Amino acid sequence: IEAISKKASKEIEKPVVPVRCEGFRGVSQSLGHHIANDAIRDWVLDKRDNDNSFQSTPYDVSIIGDYNIGGDAWSSRTLLEEMGLRVVAQWSGDGTLSEMELTPKVKLNLLHCYRSMNYISRHMEEKYGIPYLEYNFFGPTKIIESCRKIAAFFDDSVKEKTEAMIARYQTMVDAIIAKYKPRLEG
Repeated sequence: IEAISKKASKEIEKPVVPVRCEGFRGVSQSLGHHIANDAIRDWVLDKRDNDNSFQSTPYDVSIIGDYNIGGDAWSSRTLLEEMGLRVVAQWSGDGTLSEMELTPKVKLNLLHCYRSMNYISRHMEEKYGIPYLEYNFFGPTKIIESCRKIAAFFDDSVKEKTEAMIARYQTMVDAIIAKYKPRLEG
């Protein structure tokens, strides 16, 4: 399939990525993710290494391993942008091949699903010098903890925006808790 992919790529003048994985394989599909990550590593990541048209910023991040099953990646992206970060790539959900090609140009990979994406994140750290951070955006406590951990990687402007964002959403969280806690206690 590799030869066919190369031929098709030339014919249609677009990347064609061969992935030798007949469905999800392994425990929790982890082998399937590993195989797909290898294909991205070998066929996609280095395609724009010499492309200087991308205007990098100190705040470029990628979201790795958020499959956007219930639209959660959109919320994650919103929070990160409110913190002052620019989400350059989202793997994979509704991310694009173009975004994946740009991933080696980010300053930090944000790893949502460690089991499926630790291998590719370690590869990018070794090859491109891009560190990665695990984060957890499930529930207010973990969201706050993760946002602060991410902000600590960046400068004071990101830290300040993060605290302002947390304060703004905390008001909403407190109101929801106040409404439902009396009915749910015990």
